Amino acid sequence: YVQHYGLTRGTHDGKTAPVTAAHSWNAPQLFSSALMLNAPRHSDHHTHPARPYPGLRLPDNAPMLPWPLPLACLVAMCPPLWRRRMDPLAAKWSIPQA
Repeated sequence: YVQHYGLTRGTHDGKTAPVTAAHSWNAPQLFSSALMLNAPRHSDHHTHPARPYPGLRLPDNAPMLPWPLPLACLVAMCPPLWRRRMDPLAAKWSIPQA
């Protein structure tokens, strides 16, 4: 939920668009990345599924959570607070990226 919230994939020729780095939230904090087996490098996990977890990278042009991933999970437990912060961020990523 937290790592895909509000990010949508459109359609291309009637088919769901391919997964890109823009379809998953990431978190750049090294401690949470080490603590959660690189789960905060979520976009790389989807765009390079065969890459081992220790080798996952943080994409340059991908959505970033405003908090470390463990904290984001806690904030998500309070939906009004979560939506107030995340809905504007998700809206920015719904605009096609150049």
